[in-house]
Amino acid sequence: MQSNIFVKVAPLLKEQKLNIDVDTFIDFLAHYSSKDWIYPTAIHRKLKYDIKDIYDVLETLREAGYIEQYLEIYCPICQRYTGQYYKTIGEVPEEVYCENCDEEIINPLEHASVIYRVL
Repeated sequence: MQSNIFVKVAPLLKEQKLNIDVDTFIDFLAHYSSKDWIYPTAIHRKLKYDIKDIYDVLETLREAGYIEQYLEIYCPICQRYTGQYYKTIGEVPEEVYCENCDEEIINPLEHASVIYRVL
């Protein structure tokens, strides 16, 4: 069984008095390994926590050095992620084509979602 690297940050999360059950959140994150992508919307669907609270927790994990932040473009045409990741807003090109439906995504920054990657 894989060890849960996120257990180490549990005391820090508990200090912040977030509107989540820290132990449940940490248990959910135990399914992630190094280099895995974490989608806040997936956590929201599974655990039913407010999306703002989820981002607050993930930002705490980022600041503690457990995960890093990326942007991924969501295609408004086929409703899927493009599979292209960007570290900063400046890296997002003006022209982005969806790898799933081959359509151009107009104003890709308007369709960017913040996701995270386990270090």
